[in-house]
Amino acid sequence: MKPIVTACILSLALTGCVPAYTLKKSGSTSVAGDSVVVQSSTAWNGVPKTALRTQWEEVWTHNGPLLESVSFIGGLPEGKTLLIQKKKAAQKVPLFRADMSPDDLVSMLEASYRIRGVTVFTVQSVDLIQFLDGPGIRVRFDYAPGDGVSSKGESVFRVIDKKLYLMRLDGVSIHYFDAALSEFEQLVGSARLAKQ
Repeated sequence: MKPIVTACILSLALTGCVPAYTLKKSGSTSVAGDSVVVQSSTAWNGVPKTALRTQWEEVWTHNGPLLESVSFIGGLPEGKTLLIQKKKAAQKVPLFRADMSPDDLVSMLEASYRIRGVTVFTVQSVDLIQFLDGPGIRVRFDYAPGDGVSSKGESVFRVIDKKLYLMRLDGVSIHYFDAALSEFEQLVGSARLAKQ
């Protein structure tokens, strides 16, 4: 009987150590450190912070981040990267610079995937788009890790006052990306800078 009680107490103690998902209700919501406001038509789950995520990023999901996720990066300053890396890492994501060309931004995005084990990354299109009340860049791409499921992504960038603002949808190619795409496009279309 005592081992069962001990196991129950141990499991309750460990449950407190697991980061919890947070409910993001539909409607107007501040994201990415309250730097951007978006309008969502459905509720989402806020994904707990990981070791690779910077302080400027927030991630949402409906079905779990391995199936689909929406990432928001708000106000990434010059000299920072899209993800946290070890100083002695063999491969590194380029530092963000405000004068990066669209090609440089796409290369930086690709590098952020390759660092996480993606072996195939194919850009499908790069287009201009209205984002945060001005001209932005939209990149559509396919990718797959060496031992994983093929996925699709769409990322929207804009540099404002030498800071990077980005929204990104990632999803498994079969069903999940397409199921979240219209909601993602609504989030992009509704996005505006928060009043400072």
